[in-house]
Amino acid sequence: MENRRRRIPGRSGPLILIAAVLILLGGSASTTWAQGIANSTCAQCHTEVSDSFHNSPHGKFFSDDAGLRDNSCETCHGPATAHIESGDPKDIINPSKVEGSNGNELCLTCHNSGHMADWSASSHSAGDVSCASCHKVHSTEGVSLKKSSPALCYDCHADVRSASMLPSHHPIAEGKIDCLDCHGVHGETPRMAMEPTGRELCFSCHADKEGPYAFEHAPVMEDCSICHSPHGTVADNLLKQAEPALCLSCHSMHFHASVESVDGAFTDPMNRSRDGVSTPDGWKLGMLTKCTQCHTQIHGSDLPSQAASTGGKGLTR
Repeated sequence: MENRRRRIPGRSGPLILIAAVLILLGGSASTTWAQGIANSTCAQCHTEVSDSFHNSPHGKFFSDDAGLRDNSCETCHGPATAHIESGDPKDIINPSKVEGSNGNELCLTCHNSGHMADWSASSHSAGDVSCASCHKVHSTEGVSLKKSSPALCYDCHADVRSASMLPSHHPIAEGKIDCLDCHGVHGETPRMAMEPTGRELCFSCHADKEGPYAFEHAPVMEDCSICHSPHGTVADNLLKQAEPALCLSCHSMHFHASVESVDGAFTDPMNRSRDGVSTPDGWKLGMLTKCTQCHTQIHGSDLPSQAASTGGKGLTR
């Protein structure tokens, strides 16, 4: 709430905006945004919330905010007089129960700068996710989350939870990395990234793969996710497929794996400078050999390969 830390004389400024939002959310246009109902009056029925509120982030903020210390409940819940008289929950605004993401407008009257400035452009906003889906306003925790990450994220992202349990996975379950290390949930640029691209985000941890190299591997220069699935895979090293199937999705087969399994000399039709002798077991041998057994420097190299047919670009050393 850093954008509201300045002293506010009376109830002007952003509080007028809150009034307009409350009216849109269900308040009556004939009433003011608040009617001066003291928090102690609310506490007569909502004892548990009242007792813990002063230890919550919102409670600590309002305690220092001139003019709102004793009337802060109405700041978010709107005019309370009708609710007090009837006792009907329908006569008070509960932002957490406002349909869809409409309740977010109330939160955004204060939380509209810093890492929240681009909320409207975020995936969560586009998915109609409400602030109350993740945050518990009266919580005494520092960021008011209903659960800690990644458990909170897994409630919606079940596919990611499943992927994180595959044999090869980022160490989320081990507690060495967190969803928020890579994802900007409010629309902000992911942490530790020089640019808001997947490639630069990966290099913020895997700096040894960045280069630049004299001999580059094109997918590395474009996007790591061409070959890797970051949440988890069956293949080693977060590869989308095991070798050589992954490599063969871009590269043609060569040498012992480039022709049908028959005896005799051959010329690779896609790489005519390469030839050899085919054996009946050639295809079998090709599919049981990992490309990286020869092409060890798959992310890039500064040393030219010695094979003449590759022009030094074989990434073998």
